[in-house]
Amino acid sequence: MKRIFTLLFIFVCLTGFSQTIDLTAYNDFLKDHVSKKGVVDYDKVLKNMDELKKITESFSKISPNLGWSQSELKSYWINFYNANIIKLLAENYPIKSINYIRDPFDINIAKLGDGKISLDLLEHKVIRKLDDPRVHFALYSTAMSSPVLKRTAYRPETVEKDLGIATSNFINDKTKNIIGYKSSKLSKIFEWYKDDFDVVEFINKHSGGIKMNPKTIITYMDYNWNLHR
Repeated sequence: MKRIFTLLFIFVCLTGFSQTIDLTAYNDFLKDHVSKKGVVDYDKVLKNMDELKKITESFSKISPNLGWSQSELKSYWINFYNANIIKLLAENYPIKSINYIRDPFDINIAKLGDGKISLDLLEHKVIRKLDDPRVHFALYSTAMSSPVLKRTAYRPETVEKDLGIATSNFINDKTKNIIGYKSSKLSKIFEWYKDDFDVVEFINKHSGGIKMNPKTIITYMDYNWNLHR
């Protein structure tokens, strides 16, 4: 574990020349393997696993550093996470849910430099540390209740706008959140990560309809872990 944290420290905190992120291959891969509704064609992914492995390996060789902007960091780590979770699911496909894999978020599967880290560590120790709760609605969990996978890569020049769209789409999706003035039934994501935002204020900012208030009774939907189809 100590080695993993050392590895993360090196990759997140290194100073030096800011490397260019080439997202062309990953962007093309998403367009070819993800539908307009955000559904991944895992049968097709399996036929092109070598391509996906090259993409995840290319991400692992880039060293984020203090010269990177927040937009560059968000773009890099979100794409890194999503590409690796697609790879993990595909390597175990066909399965009905990612939870058919033992401890899917805890096993060290994502290559980072000369080592590997887990998706959980990546999310909690790197991505959440970026202090932008909108990232929760860009990370793909492969599940029905997951935020929808974006069909193109998150790019540094548009990531702020894209995070706003992803957040708004998720909050206003009535299969994920039912927002009311007196009571609201919200996604489990808002319960799991309640420390990351003021839920009522955050939802009201991104909701296109009815607004909540401090006295709104909040309950949470069950999270459907079945594979998003």
